[in-house]
Amino acid sequence: MKRTPDILKERIQAKLDELNVSAREISMAAAGQPDALRNILKRGVMPGAERLEAIAEHLGTSSDWLLGREQGIERTFAGQPLTTEAFRRLPKTLPVYGTALGADLEFGDGNGVVVNVEQTEVHMTAPTDFMARPVGVTGRPDLYVVSVSGHSMEPRFDSGQRLLVDPKRPPGVGDDVVVQLRGPTFDGEEVRHVLIKQLVRRRPGLVVLRQFNPGIEFEVPNEQVSCVHRVMRWDEAMGF
Repeated sequence: MKRTPDILKERIQAKLDELNVSAREISMAAAGQPDALRNILKRGVMPGAERLEAIAEHLGTSSDWLLGREQGIERTFAGQPLTTEAFRRLPKTLPVYGTALGADLEFGDGNGVVVNVEQTEVHMTAPTDFMARPVGVTGRPDLYVVSVSGHSMEPRFDSGQRLLVDPKRPPGVGDDVVVQLRGPTFDGEEVRHVLIKQLVRRRPGLVVLRQFNPGIEFEVPNEQVSCVHRVMRWDEAMGF
């Protein structure tokens, strides 16, 4: 018997929580029997294609999304917001990494002028907290959260605002990004500082970024960059 993939269980449970309905209610509506979802969630029984389609329809989504397929598009019921109780039951699995305002760094602006740029200290070795994982990003263990420190991105981001970071999808021009900077240690390197900025463009050998307060553009050499991760909008994570 084919076993149920974990992502299917996670997404079915997330949709039950989002809609504030019981597994029995959806089972009766989709399959005419009380234990259809229980067999999936508790016993790991993989449903047939027709039954899964029926379950997805009554959960307000698609079977592709429930299975975590790339073409799967999340759907939500218009006008039916996530209740406080349903949000409380969402799995708290999004890691939040602690941050603090770091000393300014000096970078060139591309015209021979050195500018001071606000950086953020970050501790990526262990999360300081966990947040509820929005229903639109179940099955994405790579996502993480950092808090904005300082005022360089105001009015776009305020100090203390939490940002959801997507390390998988490459950022495009104009995206807000978290740039992880290389930090050498005695046995290699680790990420100790990040730049929370806007991506202007990439050029051979460097990344061009923008901050808003004060408004400046500056260049970061690639040898100082560990990776550039896209900031995901929270409404995107909720599946809107």
